[in-house]
Amino acid sequence: MHAVETLNLSKKYGKTDALRGLNFEVEEGEIMVILGPNGSGKTTLLMILCTILKPTSGIAKVVGIDVAKEGTKVREVMGIAFQEARGFWRHKPSSILRFHASMFDIDPTKRQDLIDQTMKDLELWESRDKLFMHLSGGQAKRLETAKVLVQRPKLAIFDEPTSQVDLRGKRKIWDKIKELRNQGSTIIVATNEVREAEYLADRVTILHQGQRVVCDTIPHLKDAIAGGDVVEVDFEDPVSARLSEELKSLGGSVALSPQGNQMRAMVSRAEDWVPKMTSASYNQGAKISSIKITEPSLDDVFMQFTGTTLEDKP
Repeated sequence: MHAVETLNLSKKYGKTDALRGLNFEVEEGEIMVILGPNGSGKTTLLMILCTILKPTSGIAKVVGIDVAKEGTKVREVMGIAFQEARGFWRHKPSSILRFHASMFDIDPTKRQDLIDQTMKDLELWESRDKLFMHLSGGQAKRLETAKVLVQRPKLAIFDEPTSQVDLRGKRKIWDKIKELRNQGSTIIVATNEVREAEYLADRVTILHQGQRVVCDTIPHLKDAIAGGDVVEVDFEDPVSARLSEELKSLGGSVALSPQGNQMRAMVSRAEDWVPKMTSASYNQGAKISSIKITEPSLDDVFMQFTGTTLEDKP
């Protein structure tokens, strides 16, 4: 049984198709990152999974429970950090977290220690007695994440968890999300940030115009780009014509500098190509002084599979 599964899931807003026959699976204990630009259907999918929206058609299940038919049971096993932080404007972070923790099966003798440590980990401790309406955007986002970290649900959902948060804060949130996974939660993160996806994902689902385009690990997605790896090699001396021809026969696109001692190759799998190149060079007595390998980015992956960039509107 999948931790999350959708079958031909669709959602319409009037004449607009937010989701179109989406088939999507998340395995137990993994961090699944949903990557796509604004308007790709990410938030609509999450709102259906957490029972706020009902699908127009199709099925969505969380740990085998139909979200449309048994919403109460779904809400017992999942928690969500919304894209827009939620809190009563005159409440304080400390009281918001205490109230949130009181609704779940958390040992009362350990509850306050857990809340205090979570606020310290997310740099909310100094703001614990501020009114919600006085929190900065970044502090409010940290608080929204803290709710789920305190809850420790079976399924944890984060919708753009680090928007409005500085880089230092982002890394703290990412590390806490990974820690939550290591404690046994299944995680879904929706984002349009490549760095966030790279840091967190066990697998990535690319969502485009309400449809799943591809789902795989990041290395496999990058390997799918033909000629996507760039290998730059410096030789101590100019490369002989014989070695040049042999290197070109290894595959990919190979070009030498006018001086003949620098090479730039665009190949599909650098991890396979580089050992062949070094072996051929060694056999012909060519000495290599440096090798630099550049992989495709997730921006490149997104462009490869959708024909657009993450900044483009779908």
